Amino acid sequence: MENIPKQVNVTIDGFRLSVPEGMTILEAARENNIRIPTLCHHPALSAWGGCRLCVVQVDGSPKLAASCVMPVRDGMTVITNSSNIIAARRTILEFLFAERNHYCMFCSQSGDCELQALAYELQMDHLTVPNSYEQFPVDITSEYMAIDHNRCVLCGRCVRACREIAGAYVLNYQGRGIRNQVTFDLDVSRGESSCMGCGACLQVCPTGAIFNRYRTHRTVKGHPKEKLIASDAFCPNCGLMCETRTITEDNQLIRIDGLITPGILGPERGQLCVKGRFEPLKTPGKRLFYPMIREDDGIWKKVSWKAAMDLVEKSMSTRKKGTFGLASSRCANEHLMIFRDLMLKGWAADSLDTLDGRSLRNLAGAWKEMGKTFLGLKEAPWQRISDADHIFIDGADSFKTQPLIGGLIRRAIIEKGSTAFTIGTNDPVSPWSTGFVPVAAGNEQPVMAAFLAQSLRIHTPQLSPGWEPVLSEMKKLNVQSCLDQAGMDDSAKAAFMAAVDAFVKSRNPIIIAGKEITDLPQNGSLCHLMLLSLLKGILPENALRFVILKENGNSAGALRLAIRSGTPAGRWKRGLMMLDDEDLQDSPVPEQLTGAEFLAVITPYFPEALKDVAHVLIPRPSLLEEEGTYTSLDGYKTRTLYPILKRPKDVSESWQTLLALMQRTEFHPSYARWKDIRERVAGEMQSGL
Repeated sequence: MENIPKQVNVTIDGFRLSVPEGMTILEAARENNIRIPTLCHHPALSAWGGCRLCVVQVDGSPKLAASCVMPVRDGMTVITNSSNIIAARRTILEFLFAERNHYCMFCSQSGDCELQALAYELQMDHLTVPNSYEQFPVDITSEYMAIDHNRCVLCGRCVRACREIAGAYVLNYQGRGIRNQVTFDLDVSRGESSCMGCGACLQVCPTGAIFNRYRTHRTVKGHPKEKLIASDAFCPNCGLMCETRTITEDNQLIRIDGLITPGILGPERGQLCVKGRFEPLKTPGKRLFYPMIREDDGIWKKVSWKAAMDLVEKSMSTRKKGTFGLASSRCANEHLMIFRDLMLKGWAADSLDTLDGRSLRNLAGAWKEMGKTFLGLKEAPWQRISDADHIFIDGADSFKTQPLIGGLIRRAIIEKGSTAFTIGTNDPVSPWSTGFVPVAAGNEQPVMAAFLAQSLRIHTPQLSPGWEPVLSEMKKLNVQSCLDQAGMDDSAKAAFMAAVDAFVKSRNPIIIAGKEITDLPQNGSLCHLMLLSLLKGILPENALRFVILKENGNSAGALRLAIRSGTPAGRWKRGLMMLDDEDLQDSPVPEQLTGAEFLAVITPYFPEALKDVAHVLIPRPSLLEEEGTYTSLDGYKTRTLYPILKRPKDVSESWQTLLALMQRTEFHPSYARWKDIRERVAGEMQSGL
C-alpha cells in the first residue's frame, strides 16, 4: 500500500493550506505559487539556510526564520511579505553586495544573474552599508570555466552540487570570516585539482562567480531572452544519453545544461560531463559549406556537387581489389546503415570498419565465443554501477570516454560503502579505490587468466555443464607463473590476491572493462572477464555483471549494425570515409592512409589531418543539425535526436548524400525515403548482434 504522508494545516499570507508533514515553509509556499526569494537554495540540492534571504515571520515571532529549512507544523501561521521582512531582506542583500565585487556592468552574467535580479526585485539601487571588499583571485586554469572569487556570495550551491550531483567532493570552503572562499581540494587551482570539469557547479551558481568561458558575450544585457530557444534532448557523445536542455539564439549554440531538477532522473542526477556540456561549444575546425577537390599542386578548390560526385563515382566504381570504407561511430544509426550498404553492396568493398574498429571486432568476437556455450546473455545496464557493492575496474586508465562513470563509482564508494579494485596501468578512481593492481600495458592477458583461475579455486558455486572446458583449462593454469610472466613484484601480487578475495566475497559486483582491455590484439581477456562476471550470477535483465566502456557515443549502434568486415582500412588503396567532428591529429589513421590512390571524405568540417591524404571533401550537417537515432552504451536504448540547429543552406542531409552516391552504383536498395530508412534501422536494432 502506498505510504501517503500525513497532511497538516498551515496559513501562509492568509491562505489556509493543507500540505504534507515534513515539507518546509518554502516548499509549501512554492507549491501554492507564493513567492519567497532565495539565493543559496536550489530545489535539487539539500537545504542550507545560509543566505537568509528567504526569511519569513512564523506565528507572530519577532525573530524571522529561514523558510528553506524550517518544516511546517499543524496550525502554523506564516507571513512572507511585510515591511519588516522586506527591510531585512534588503539589508542582507546589501551586505552581500558590499562584501565582494558585484559591479554588474563589468560582469559577464549581467542580465542572467539571480543576485542582480534580487536587487531589482527589492529595489536596491545603492548601498547604505560600508563596502568591505578585498581583492580575491580569479582562476582561469580551466579551458571551459572561470572561477572569479570576487563575485562569490558563499551560497554553497557549488559545494553541494559537487558532492550531491557530481559525486566528486572536490569543492569546499577555506579561510575564515571575510577571507572565506570556495577552493578545490586542499586549496589548489582548478587545473591542479581532481575536478572532472563536469560544470555542475557552474550550472547552479547564482552569480557570475563561476561562468562559462564560451559564449559569455551572448548572456549579457542587450541580448533579449525572448530570442533564446530552449530544446530538451539528450547527449549522444558517450552513450550514457544524459538528458539535456540546449539553449540557442539565431541558430547559434549558446549553452547546454543538464536537467538538474528535484526529481532524480537517474544515477547521473541531471549531471553532464565535459563532453556533453562544453565540447559541443568548441569549433572543431573550419566549417565545410561546399564540396572541394585537391588539385595536383595540393591546393583545395571549391567545386560543384556534380563534379565531386562524378569523381567519387569514377574512382570508387572500379572492381579492382583495395576498396575500403571507414566510418565514425559517432554517426547516427541511419547513416551508418546506408554507409554499410553503399560500401558492401554498392561498391563491393574489401573492408568496412570504424575508427574504433579493433574494439568492436574484439567485442563481437568475445560475445560470439560466449554464445557458443551461454546463450542469450548481454552486458549490464551501466546504471547498475550505482547499486553494486563491489566494483572491479580493468583496463580503464581514465574515464575520458564516459567521464560520468567515475562519478558514479565515487558516489558508490563514499555514499554506500562499496569497495572498488582497479587493475591496469594506473588507478582512475584514486584515492577512493580500495586497492590497485599495477599491470604494465601488454601484460593484461596472463593477469586476467590468473584472476579467473584463482577465483574459481576459492569460489566454487554450482556451475552448469558448459563450464567444464573452462574449469579444465583453469585447473592447468599456474597462477604464480602468470603473475611472474606479467612482471609483477611481491606487492603487486599481494594486491592481486586482495582483489580476487574482494571479488569472491562480494554479493552484487559489477565489472567495468576499459580501452586497455577492449583494444588488445586478442579478445581473450574480454572472454575471461565475461566468465568472471558469470561466476556471480546473471542480472534480472539476463545480463552479465559486466559494463564495457566503448570509445564513441554510438559504438554500440555500429556494433549492432555490423560495421566491421575484412582487413583494417589502412592497407587499401581507394576508399570513402564518413566523419563527425573527430580530431585526427593524434590518430594513426592519417598515416595509415598515406599513399592511397583515392580518398573521399564526408565531413562537417575541413579535416586538417587529412588535407594531404584526401582527394575529395563532401560536406554534411553536424550532429545537432540533422535527425538520427543513437544507441546507448549498453545497447538497451535507441533514441532519436532531432535537429536543434539549422544546417547550412547548400549542405544536403547525410542520408541524401549517401543515397545519391548509391544511385550511382548497381545496387538499388528497398529504402528511398527517410521513413523507410528509420524502419529498416529499427528492425536491425531489434534483431540484435
